[in-house]
Amino acid sequence: MDLGVIGDTLFSDFFIFLNRDMSFVGLISVSSVCIFMLIANIIRRKIPFFRRLLMPTAVIAGLLGLIVKEIILAVWDYNIFSTDVLGALVYHLLPVGFIALCLRERDNYSKEFNSDKLKIERVAASKSGSLIIGGYLIQALIGISVTAFLGFTFMPELNKATGIMLALGYGQGPQQANATGIIWDAAGHMSFWGNGAAKNFGLTIAALGFIWSSIPGIILVNWVAKKKGITRKRDEFQKTGDLPSYSIEEPDEVPLSESIDKFTLQICMVGGVYILTIGIIIIIEILLKLSGVQFLIDLIPTFWGFAFMLAALVAICVKTILRRLVKTKIMRRKYPNKYMMNRISGVAFDLSITSALFLVSVTTLGTLWIPILIMTTLGGIATAVYHYLMSPVIFKGYKEEGFLAFYGMQTGTIANGMILTREIDPDFQTPAGDDMVIGSSAAIILGFPLLLLIAQAPRPGNLWWVALVIFLYFAVLLVYLLKDKIFKTGKKPKITR
Repeated sequence: MDLGVIGDTLFSDFFIFLNRDMSFVGLISVSSVCIFMLIANIIRRKIPFFRRLLMPTAVIAGLLGLIVKEIILAVWDYNIFSTDVLGALVYHLLPVGFIALCLRERDNYSKEFNSDKLKIERVAASKSGSLIIGGYLIQALIGISVTAFLGFTFMPELNKATGIMLALGYGQGPQQANATGIIWDAAGHMSFWGNGAAKNFGLTIAALGFIWSSIPGIILVNWVAKKKGITRKRDEFQKTGDLPSYSIEEPDEVPLSESIDKFTLQICMVGGVYILTIGIIIIIEILLKLSGVQFLIDLIPTFWGFAFMLAALVAICVKTILRRLVKTKIMRRKYPNKYMMNRISGVAFDLSITSALFLVSVTTLGTLWIPILIMTTLGGIATAVYHYLMSPVIFKGYKEEGFLAFYGMQTGTIANGMILTREIDPDFQTPAGDDMVIGSSAAIILGFPLLLLIAQAPRPGNLWWVALVIFLYFAVLLVYLLKDKIFKTGKKPKITR
């Protein structure tokens, strides 16, 4: 018998077996994410090109899985991954990562400048949040401009306002792009390209955002390092014993060995905050439905889509309460541990990024690649220019670290911003990382108008007024961010000997 026929028969029988037991499909999907992460880690460690490129392991794993998936899909017409399971991972893990980052204690920052010690103060949440929202608005304007131009000229079947997805895929990452894409698919905003086109559109933009945060990101890192006279280490791996013990167990914390494992406590705290977040969103949904106003009811999916931002706000409130309980001696031990919370957020972000790339469908995009490539290229350049110009104004004493952190975050995720910043600030002596987390929480309030616009933008007749509101809102935020420079009211940092 022909070996090709035998191979096709074996694979067909295997796929039939998978379809009988969907839980097995889900298990394979989750396990595949882990396996590809291990393979990608080996590639990054053993191949100097990838190590110097600083492309996150999660991105390498996602691209490898995407290639394997597309090959099997082309040959046997079968998707080996469960889109429902991967979509759930993408949706739920990002809020988990934000909760862990917001529950941890923040650092005190100081940095040496010649013989002087300059006290660096973290940027106010309102300013870092405004900077983030400003980045979203620029990306939204560029995206809408591209799709509007193509919609009026070469691609009349293209919804002219769908370019606002650039702000979601780049600025918010795969979780929000995936959630909004599902909403758009249900409304038929991109039905011309088939079922799931909007979701695939958003996930592809997010995937290219990871590429922009990695390849141009490392080019920017090398440029900044050369400018600052920093010699970057090519070997990124610490030797055993390099990790300080105080980062694992700090004073007044719960001991590592007790009736319950310390890491279990960290996971339970994150899970508790997430359940509280889901409960708040459910209450919001009930209230909006009781209002009877259709405009408010239409916002319900948007609130679910932005669950990760609300989760960050709830986590900050919980941390404030815990601090108060310790200060008043009602609670005698500190429960959140910075090191372990960092590990939880790292796992959540890595698995979320890899799963999102698995969900991308290369073959079904068709001519949608035209607006995607134009949007992502212009969006990447504009994001870099925006943060490069704004960083000296916003980040006093650490403009380079702030520039790399926010560029990485607004093309990829917070994890990408951390990776770029770590290359010139390996010990995180500046508050650039905290600025991203706290700023993202403040962006919940500042970004509420954008929530309304995202829900309304793709609907017929809304293009021009949505674009105008975005432009005006960006102008207002820009004046706020530059007010110290415009009105000469800025204070110089204090220098302490």
